[in-house]
Amino acid sequence: MSDPTRRFRTLMGRFVTGITVVAVATPDGVAAMTANAVTAVSLDPLMLLVCVRRESRLLPLIEAAGHFSVNVLAAGQDDVSRHYGGGAGTASPARWASGAADAPVLEGANAAFVCRLAFTQTAGDHEVVYGEVVDMVAADPPAPALVYAAGRYADVALTA
Repeated sequence: MSDPTRRFRTLMGRFVTGITVVAVATPDGVAAMTANAVTAVSLDPLMLLVCVRRESRLLPLIEAAGHFSVNVLAAGQDDVSRHYGGGAGTASPARWASGAADAPVLEGANAAFVCRLAFTQTAGDHEVVYGEVVDMVAADPPAPALVYAAGRYADVALTA
């Protein structure tokens, strides 16, 4: 494997990540994408980040709306992940509720963070989107988490 881009992707696939769906309300409904490049940034203020490809159709929608949600998927939501990860040829399996600031919140997710867009920063072929958390929703008790590694989904039990 001499292509460094392919090797990088393959080796990063060994890193086990949680799966989220980032969503924004639009006049036409919910626009969303699957993301695993999500992390907490700050406790004061509460802030997280998500990396979005600059060519993504979601980026200008987030910028226009000013609010978005990051929904942490639970076991059994791999169909939602696949749909918003590029398999959007069929009807969405997701059910959405309206959260704070009218940001869509995924029903059945283990957690959802509603964010106000704080700022963005260019990093390579992605835009790092920083969101100040304005509301949080949690499943209680939490379902097993949906995780992804080496091109496969798995479930991991969570303890409260």
